[in-house]
Amino acid sequence: MKSVGKYLIFSLAAMATIGCAKMSAPTGGPKDTEPPVPLRSMPVNYSTNFKGKKFIVEFNEFVDLKNVSQELLVSPPVPNKPKVVMRGKKMVVRINNELADSTTYNFNFFNSITDLNEGNVLENFQFEFSTGPTFDSTYMGGIITDAFTGKPLSGVNIMLYRNFSDSTPRTQKPECVGRTNADGLFIVPNMKPEPYYVFALRDLNNNLIFDMPGEAIAFCDSAIQPSFEPETITDTIRLIERISRDRKDTVFRDSIHTYTVMVSTLDNMSLSLFTEETHIQYLHDVYRPNRRLMAVAFNDQVDSTFSISPIVDTTFAADWCVFESQLPTDSVVLWITDSVLYKRDTLRMQVRYTMKDSAGADYLQTDTLEFLSKPKTQTKADKKKGGLLSKLKKDESTEKKEEKKKSELTIEHNLNSQFDLVKPIRLKTNYPVKDFDAASIALTKVEEGEESAVKFTMSRTEGSMRSFDIDFKRDETTQYRLLVPAGALTDVYGNINDTLKQDFKTQIRDYYSTVVLNVENVPCSNAIVQLLDTKEKVLKEYTISSDTTLTIDYLEPGSYLCKMICDDNRNGKWDTGNFNLRRQPERVFYFGQKIETKSSWDIEYTWKVE
Repeated sequence: MKSVGKYLIFSLAAMATIGCAKMSAPTGGPKDTEPPVPLRSMPVNYSTNFKGKKFIVEFNEFVDLKNVSQELLVSPPVPNKPKVVMRGKKMVVRINNELADSTTYNFNFFNSITDLNEGNVLENFQFEFSTGPTFDSTYMGGIITDAFTGKPLSGVNIMLYRNFSDSTPRTQKPECVGRTNADGLFIVPNMKPEPYYVFALRDLNNNLIFDMPGEAIAFCDSAIQPSFEPETITDTIRLIERISRDRKDTVFRDSIHTYTVMVSTLDNMSLSLFTEETHIQYLHDVYRPNRRLMAVAFNDQVDSTFSISPIVDTTFAADWCVFESQLPTDSVVLWITDSVLYKRDTLRMQVRYTMKDSAGADYLQTDTLEFLSKPKTQTKADKKKGGLLSKLKKDESTEKKEEKKKSELTIEHNLNSQFDLVKPIRLKTNYPVKDFDAASIALTKVEEGEESAVKFTMSRTEGSMRSFDIDFKRDETTQYRLLVPAGALTDVYGNINDTLKQDFKTQIRDYYSTVVLNVENVPCSNAIVQLLDTKEKVLKEYTISSDTTLTIDYLEPGSYLCKMICDDNRNGKWDTGNFNLRRQPERVFYFGQKIETKSSWDIEYTWKVE
């Protein structure tokens, strides 16, 4: 857990800088790399019995305000956003609200204040005052991470309430609020020594209310109460022991300095942010990257109630299309097999799928969609959705190939001169395959010019009409030959493949390494352990119930990550949380170091899960 101590010290230092002048570099000198310096304010920072409607901060140079309406965070929140303007070197903040009695207010400008010329940021500048005679001085600090990836998250609001129910974060603004910085660290200042309920929100509409689908949240299971406790700090100070008379020699000695500071009992809070599964269905977009290929993307999975039919002024075949993806799925991909339809530039389709009403009851939604044969440009939203258009656009070349070889069913493969010892042969076609004759396909071992048959299995790749896997028991550094004769595959348009003949050689066993992973302190009775590449793609997966040793072999040279999911409901996947049910997301742990492998290495790691 990352301490917020340094973050807090920096915050206090930023607030305390008013009153200290700092000269800027002269014109024509070195490049200015220093942020603006607050010189004085009216009233002074940390004023008590504040009754005004504005405060003014003067800087040592002209400053610029960047996104101040989004960056400025006032705790406790006020109904109307303060108006912030510059008057020369002075920043004027008009409050525009009635302030509560005997309340401490904190105005955090985060990264909105920069110098005018170089854009140097005055980070985390805060102005604070109390409308009563004293300050509320307790605070809460900690870190917010993504519940699934464990990565720290910036820009997340931490919201505190003294009275709390299921509807509170949906209807009321918090009594205190903080926000995470670039490292996911946060401070919520000026809390009263009373119990608070904690709720974190990635606020999509910037209103401090949990009121939009897709807003990520986190919450504590029970109320927390801040207080202070003493902490002993030990520093080593270097002191001068003596200086020679000619001042050519100085002798130093180290001195241990111990002192006590008061820190919050809530200095190391940790919250895991997640997005609830709302199951609010909506149609995301439609695509037609070439005349025969169409797709409909949804926000959530559609089930067997999904249907699609053309709206045309002519007859068409009952089996006018073939689905590439099986239901349920959130991306329905289909191939048009009726030439009457795919030759049209524009196709209108009637789509039916299950939706939920405001009471949560299912009903059948009907939409009319229009598909244009001209490919669309991929938007940022589509990229975030998962890049469906990117995947489909890989098939755009199919249409160009049709112009040259209209009757050809082409096959791509993953074979090479150093073929993997454990991965299957993967065949991919340009059109969905209706029939295939595995018996006509030959796989042979080639030794000294002689061929001998090799037993293999051939099956469709799960969830695909255009991909096949061929698996077999193979020897290292051995020559093989794959023969797929003409006509072995027939696509949904009646096209057949041309002959594919490919020689390949298998990899040497010493190319790979073996990792022995000792897993200790397993925190749950059903855990999923995943081996990931550096982009967090799952390569291998194991289910364990207690401390165990995993032997992971046939690893290529490179770097890997390990991740553990506490699969509490034993459904084989990670599940998010639910605020209404007070259910936290399933816990996720990462091995604290990368697994590094080299050829011919056998290496052992111990993972004590914490």
